[in-house]
Amino acid sequence: MGNVVVLSTGPLYTLAEVKEHLRVDTDDDDVTIQAYMNAAESAVLQYCNISLVPVGTEQVFKVAAMMYVASLYEDRGGLDGLPRSSRLLIDPYRWLRV
Repeated sequence: MGNVVVLSTGPLYTLAEVKEHLRVDTDDDDVTIQAYMNAAESAVLQYCNISLVPVGTEQVFKVAAMMYVASLYEDRGGLDGLPRSSRLLIDPYRWLRV
């Protein structure tokens, strides 16, 4: 893998941002949404075979993960895996293992 410079660490997104994306106004599903957030963040990184979001791509990964959270929240089954729209956004950053 190439050189990676990490300028800051922290969450990819906040619960408030994701709830706004989902248009959720109550706190009833906060625990579930947080679990989906964690799973989505891991899934986009795993899909790209990386452990950190590359500097300068935070917004792309944030949107891709938020789309996956929405898919998990709406479907509650998540059997389809990472949505195609998320994959299309992060495909350019995917490291393929050979």
